[in-house]
Amino acid sequence: MMIYKMRSDAGLPRVVIALAISSILLSMFVVTQTPATARQGQNKLTARQKAKLPDYKGPSRFFGRKALMIFSPDAHLVAMSGTKRTITVWDTETGTLKATLNGGSEGISGFSFSPDGHLAATRDFLDKSISLWQVATWQKTGTLSGRKRNLETKIKSGMSYEEEFGPVAFSPDGKTVLSEREDDLVALWDVASGRQRVELNHNTTSSVAKEILKGVFFPRSSTPHYLILQTGFSPDGRWIFTINGDKSAKIWDAASGELKINIANNERIYRASFNPKADRLLTVEQQGGMKLWHVETGQLIGEVAKKGFLEDYMKSFEFSPDGKNIATFLMGDTRLWDVKTGELRFKLPKSQTTDVAFSSDGRWLATASSDKQSAGRIWNVETGEVKLALAPTGNKSVSVIFNPEGTLLVTTSDKGVTLWDAETGTLLATLDEARYPVTFSPDGRTFATGARNDTAILWELQETH
Repeated sequence: MMIYKMRSDAGLPRVVIALAISSILLSMFVVTQTPATARQGQNKLTARQKAKLPDYKGPSRFFGRKALMIFSPDAHLVAMSGTKRTITVWDTETGTLKATLNGGSEGISGFSFSPDGHLAATRDFLDKSISLWQVATWQKTGTLSGRKRNLETKIKSGMSYEEEFGPVAFSPDGKTVLSEREDDLVALWDVASGRQRVELNHNTTSSVAKEILKGVFFPRSSTPHYLILQTGFSPDGRWIFTINGDKSAKIWDAASGELKINIANNERIYRASFNPKADRLLTVEQQGGMKLWHVETGQLIGEVAKKGFLEDYMKSFEFSPDGKNIATFLMGDTRLWDVKTGELRFKLPKSQTTDVAFSSDGRWLATASSDKQSAGRIWNVETGEVKLALAPTGNKSVSVIFNPEGTLLVTTSDKGVTLWDAETGTLLATLDEARYPVTFSPDGRTFATGARNDTAILWELQETH
C-alpha cells in the first residue's frame, strides 16, 4: 500500500521556495528496547521496532510535499524518499540498505515497483524521463526519454512540487509504462524492449511558460491557469486518462492508443482518477467541483461536490475498495457519495476530519479527528452512522489508515502513532517515537512510519496473550 494517495488538499501549484534543512544521518540498527505496548487494558498487541532507517525525507507541512513509503509486492523490501531526492531501498527482514537510486543532477520525483516486483521505475525530477531497474541486482536496465531540457521544462519543474515522489504509471500487467514527453504528449512504452509504442496528444492551446509570464507581468488581468499534465491507467488496464489543466479529460484505448472519449467540461480540470471498477472517471476542478463520468460513453453521471467558496482549494477524495462509494472531505465537511449514480448518500455530522480511509471490504469508513474530542471515528458506510469513536489522545489526528485485514486502525498526530482495535475501538499501542506517514506491508505483518530527524522506522507486529 502506498502513502501517496489520490488527494487534492492543496490548491493550484505555487512556485516552491527551497527550504534548507540540515540532515542528521543516523546509523541503522535493530532495536532491542522494550516493545511499545497498550497503555490501557490487557496487552493484546506489541509493535516492536525492527530497525531505524536513516536518510528519509518525509512530507513538508509547509508545501504539501509528498513522501514515498512503499513495500514491494512480496513485502521483502521497502522503498523511501531520500533526503537528496534519492530513493533508498531497505531489506524488511534485516533492516539493511539494499540500494540508493539516484536520478540526474535534479534528483528523482517518482517511484514504483512493477506489479510482479521484478522491476522498479524512477522518474527524473526535471525532464520526467523514466529509468528502469532490475530489483534482484538494482542495475539500471534502460531509460525512457522524457521532456526536452529547455526553459519551459525548468519552469514547470519548479511548480510541480505536488508530484514529488508520486508513482510511476505501470499498467496492471506490468508490460507498459507511461511517461510525460512534452506539455501535451504522453508516451506509452513497452517495458521489455524499451521502445515507445504510441504517443497520446492531449492538445491544448496554451503553454506553461506563457501562462507564468502572463501572471508575472499582468497579475490582475486574469486568474493564471497552469498546464499540469497527468495520466494513469484504469485498474483493469483497458483505459488511460489524460488531463492537462484545460477544460477537458480524455480517455484512450490502452492497447491501440486510440482516443475513445473526449470529455468537454465547463471548468478546468486538475485531478482525475478511475474508480476501482474502471467504469467511472472522477474529475476535480480548480475551485473544488467534482464530477463523475461514464467511462464507456463519456456521459456525465453526477456532480459529487459543488464548486467551493474558496478558489484554489480542492476537496480530497477516496474511493472505497469495492468501487461503490466515494468519500469527499475538506475542512471537516465529509460526505459519502454513490459512485454508480453520483448521488449524495450521507453527510457525516461533526466528522471534523483531516483524513479518511476505507476498510478493505468497503464496509467501514474511518475519519481522523482534528477537534481533540476523539482520535477518530469509524462510520458504517451503509447507514452513515458512527460505529464507534476512538478515545481522545490529547492531540489532533492528521491521518488514519487500516491494516490490510481491516482489523487494526492507525491514527497519527504530531506527537506519535496510535494503534486501535478496529472492531472494539480499544487502544492497543502508542508509538511515541513514530510520526506520519504510516504504511503496511501487503501481508500486514510489518509497517513503516516516519520519525524525527530525517529518519523512518520499521516495525513488526506481534500478538500477545
